[in-house]
Formats: sequence, C-alpha cells, structure tokens
Amino acid sequence: MNSYMKHSIAGACLALLALVGLTHCAFAAEPPAGVVTTNPIPTGGLTFVPRPEATPKPTKTTPRPPTLFLNPKLSAALRPALAEIAAQLKLDAAKNKSSADVAIDTQRRPDARVLTERVYVVADWFPTERVNIGSEELLNLWQGVPTADGITTLLMTPETLADFTELWGAPASNTQTVAADELVETLWANHNALALMPFDQLAPKVKALHVDDLDILARDANVDAYPLIVRTFISGDAALAQKIHDALADQTLLTNRDPNRMTKLIMTGVTAISRTMAFKIDAAGDPALPARVVADVLSAADLTMVSNETPFSSNCVPELGTLRLCGKPEYIETLKLAGVDLISSTGNHMNDFGIDAFRETLDAFDANGFKVYGGGRNIEEASRVLVVEDHGNKLAFLGMNSFGPKSVWATDERPGAQQYDVDKLHQELTEARQKADVVFLDMQADETYQYEPIQANKDKFRDGIANGADVVTGVQAHQPQALEFAAADKIIFYGLGNLFFDQMQSDNVRQGLVVRHTIYNGRLLQSELLPTLLYDYVQPRWATPAQAREILDLVFGASNFK
Repeated sequence: MNSYMKHSIAGACLALLALVGLTHCAFAAEPPAGVVTTNPIPTGGLTFVPRPEATPKPTKTTPRPPTLFLNPKLSAALRPALAEIAAQLKLDAAKNKSSADVAIDTQRRPDARVLTERVYVVADWFPTERVNIGSEELLNLWQGVPTADGITTLLMTPETLADFTELWGAPASNTQTVAADELVETLWANHNALALMPFDQLAPKVKALHVDDLDILARDANVDAYPLIVRTFISGDAALAQKIHDALADQTLLTNRDPNRMTKLIMTGVTAISRTMAFKIDAAGDPALPARVVADVLSAADLTMVSNETPFSSNCVPELGTLRLCGKPEYIETLKLAGVDLISSTGNHMNDFGIDAFRETLDAFDANGFKVYGGGRNIEEASRVLVVEDHGNKLAFLGMNSFGPKSVWATDERPGAQQYDVDKLHQELTEARQKADVVFLDMQADETYQYEPIQANKDKFRDGIANGADVVTGVQAHQPQALEFAAADKIIFYGLGNLFFDQMQSDNVRQGLVVRHTIYNGRLLQSELLPTLLYDYVQPRWATPAQAREILDLVFGASNFK
C-alpha cells in the first residue's frame, strides 16, 4: 500500500471511531508471499477493536426495615404497648416467625428468653374460711369438675380467659366471663365460685388464696414454683430484642408483680404498756416481754404501726386498778422488738402524767426513729400529714381524736392529740390525696365494748372515706369491731381491739386484730386479718385456727357479711 492510501484510510478510521465509539483501528497485515488464505484479507483493510466497557457505578438501595412478629394470642394488656413500641422503633410487621428479625410469642423457642410475666391469683370473697387451693384442683375446675368443698364456678374477665385458654386449652361451661368492674361483686354474690384475676388487679374486698400452699403476696414467694404465670418469649436479633425489653421496662410492663414495688404495712390496735403489764414486765426483767411472741410477724413488715395511748416517762410509777396510765422509758424496747416504724398518737391518756411526760415521750420516739402522726408537741405538729415512701409507694397517715378529754387535745402551746374537726379533716385529706397514693386515717372515736359500731362512729368514719381516705381505722376500741367496704378498694375498720394492753376481764377484750396491708404500685391490693389473744395480762399471741375462726365469725357477723 502506498503512503497516500495509508493516510487516506487513517483519516477514514478516525472519522469512524468517532461515529461508532471504537477505541482504535489497525491496518491489516499483508499476507506473506506465497501464502493462500481461505478468507483473504483485503489489501489495505482495517481491523476494528472495540472500546472496553466502563465499570458501572453501584446504585444506592434503601435497606428494608427490620420486622417484628407478634403472636395474635398475646395478652390484650400487652398488645397495644408492643404495637406502640414497634412504631417507635420503625419495625414492620412480619408475616410469620421464621421471616421475622424479632418474634414475640406465647410458646418458647430454643433461642428465646422470657420477655414478660403476668401473675394471676385465685380469689375468694373476703370472709371466706378457705386459705389454699391446689393447682390440680384448679385445673380440674377449669375442666368442669367441682372442688371437694363445693366450688362449682370459675369467674374471670374475657382477657384472662384468653390467656388461660392458650395455657390450658378450652375450658368447660362452668367457666364464666365477667366484666372487670363487676368481677368482685359477682364473686360476693356466688359463694360457690372463685375468681381468677391478675395479681395487680386484686382488691381488699376479695381474698387471695394460696396456690399449692404458696403465698403469692409474700415478697420472697418462689415464683418459679407458682403455676399461675402466663409468660411471653422473645427471640431473634439481640439488639432489637433488648430495645423492646427496655421499652417495656420503662412502662413497667415486664411483670405485674415486681417485688420492688410491693409494700407490707402492719397496723394494730391499742398499745398502753402500763398497769398490770408493767408489773409483769418488771417481774420478768424483760422490757420487751409483750412483743416476744408476735414480734417475728410484726417486724417482718416494711412498715409497722402502733397506736400508742400512754406516755413513757422517767417519773412513771405504775399503778394497778387506775385509769391514770404510764409506762417506763425502758418499755420502749417492746416497740423496738416489734419493729415499729409509725406511731399514731391520738390516744386519750398521753397527758395523764402531765405535758412534760408527753414531751419526754416524743423526744424518745424521735431518738428511736419512730415517725409520729395524729399528735405532737403543739397543734401544728399534731396536724401534720405524715407521708412515707416505701418501695416506690407513697403512703399518707393522719389521725384525729373526737373522744377527748379536752386536756389531751393539742393547742399552740400544749402537746397532745389533734382534735377532731370535720372541716380541718377534709382539708388534710385533700392534702394527703395530693401527696400520696394511698391515704390512711386513724380515728380515736367513742369507746364501746361491743362488736357492732355505734352510728356516731359510722358517720365519722364514712365521711373520712367519702372525702379522700382509702382506709379508716378506729384506734379507740378495746375489742375487735366490724369492718365495712365502702368500695372494692376502700375499707373501714371500726376497731382492732388491744395489742399491748392488760385487759383480761372477758374474751372480747383479750381479742385483737392485726391488719397486714399489701400495697402494690400505688394501689391497696389486700388487707389480711391476723387475730391475736392476750395471755397473762402481758403478752398477745397468735390465735389458734379455732380461736381465729371464732373471732372472725364475731367480726364478720357484726359486719353483716352475707
């Protein structure tokens, strides 16, 4: 090929490169002389070499949101909270467990952990003699078999029914559903029924039974052995599972029975360590003698209250057969052994040995860490609403004395009890309601020696409930008296009788009631009655089962429980 032709073809090549996007072109080599080709290359022809493909740039893709599977049979109390948490964490709903990043189920998978526990109780009406039910008995009742002592019906809300149907299978026809706000009254109307209800929805008007002899009201109850717990389980992505766990913890939904939110409060009747009791203590050389038998239970409570009626004075000389009462300072050892924390000081004998003796008593109470309400060094102290916080529960205590005498009522200058005044009471109850979850009012009212309260006391105590108190306790009675439910969760104790006092002249004054309240998460759940009987003028002891039944029958009879 001559030079002119090469230049002409090169120019054409460049033009073609621009047109078709090739990288370059080359002249075809001429075949050597004497070689014959099958497909001869034209003389001076071109070979076209394609341009290399460019590497494509990666495109951005939106990652899919993580997914959550919720078993549709989860508790109705839990589902709304989980749906809200899923929205906050931007979790999509998964179609099934296997495709989900996180799954929450009623059945445990090998890789799952417990997410929530919902504890249930078996409840009876308050005056019941029943204490315990076996889990096998309960399951048989669920399946339609009455108990040996005549229980034929099991009551519960539709939500509880759904939970236990998932746990135990379909129930028999004797299982009845009732609206939550009707459950307690339905139980009271049918004494052949028991109720299955969530722990945190208990009310004082019903009595939680032990199950397999396990008391679920006890803070240290072995929940691993307790059969009435519905659990949910979580599996999948560990980080997401932890976020869901923490969000439920913030809403206190991991459990409806957190021991760290449970307060045990014991309230008692008359304490007046004087007269014969004083002589017995001195003879034994044991200033804590009155509390020796009952102290284990009293001191085990988070808060223990006594209604102290008499001064502890260094000038005290005990006398027999007198209404001028006092105790020696060393007798405070009885209160210390009993684990006393709170002292209601509305009693009508506090100034029997003069106002200086009362001041000395208050100083001794302060020195021992006792918190006093209902009385004080002056009217300002006596009128103070005492607010105590325990295990996250705020409890308010206040007290008044309507019985007198006038000499025991506090003034601006004189120590004593707070005098009953209805308008002032309403003011204090309003203050207490604003500051506390549960409000306790003590009333030192008219003394009567009978199980039935008099109308004057009924009117005062009911007014206290109507204006903000959750519990009204009569601390004036030297024998047990009736009780009354103003609502499912509001209760009046017209009299608890004596705790530490020397009356032995008849059975009614030997009898006493210790009340053990359970407060959970700001609500009063239960009020248990623990009967006592005084021995040898000095020492209350726990009533035997037969004695306890006799005392409670008298109290419930006076209460017109039917």
